[in-house]
Amino acid sequence: MENKAVLLEIIESTAIITFNRPERYNAVNHDFIEGINYVFSVIKNDDNIRAVVLTGNGKGFCAGADLTTMGTLSAEDSRDYIIDNYKPILNNFLSLRKPIIGAINGTAAGVGAAFALACDFRVMSNESSLLYAFINIGLGPDGGASWLLSRQVGYSKALEIATSGKRVMGEDCLKLGLTNKLVENHQILSVAKDWAKELSLKPTVGVGITKHDMIFSLNNDLLDTIEFEAKEQVAAFHSEDLKEGVSAFLEKRKANFKGK
Repeated sequence: MENKAVLLEIIESTAIITFNRPERYNAVNHDFIEGINYVFSVIKNDDNIRAVVLTGNGKGFCAGADLTTMGTLSAEDSRDYIIDNYKPILNNFLSLRKPIIGAINGTAAGVGAAFALACDFRVMSNESSLLYAFINIGLGPDGGASWLLSRQVGYSKALEIATSGKRVMGEDCLKLGLTNKLVENHQILSVAKDWAKELSLKPTVGVGITKHDMIFSLNNDLLDTIEFEAKEQVAAFHSEDLKEGVSAFLEKRKANFKGK
């Protein structure tokens, strides 16, 4: 399927997703939604892909919803649009059993901030920023943006950020735990790619299990989480990588994981 709004490049075992509407700062429209769902389906079903990098073309990561689209909808239609379109996209992020690194170039605003925070890891620079712009036009957060932010920084700080309508720059994101790495602006994508390559050499089944364990634990207590972890571990017990990992440990050598 050809879709120029979202590009997919596969380099060895890493998939690179690029939001590609630079003339609109990669704002979300119908083609964008169709494109991102498609590339996630490709990545999900390709066992050779073991890590993902997500970035934006041009000066910004993602400006959020394209108001030329949203502005034409009624209140009720807007509600349905958000549920029908944003919910599946965010589910793509959370359900993918492969690590996603956000290479956050420029600003991630509105639902674009939700996409950034839905990544498992983030690389930013001092020029990168997260902007909860909803309040600036009289809206509350959508696309899961409130859930994602509050679980990163806690209720009070999340509410402060969301009601201020101000950019949280890369340095402050690092202090708040909203980004994992802060690098020079020209290094964002290369550092993200190198990190993805490093992650792709790990046992992919185990990485996927770990990701799902962490997400489950956000909304469940300790005892339920222990049970969930045990059930998830079954897939690891059946994996080739576990056999390799145990053999490498016993033989005192570096494991050569295949992601299977």
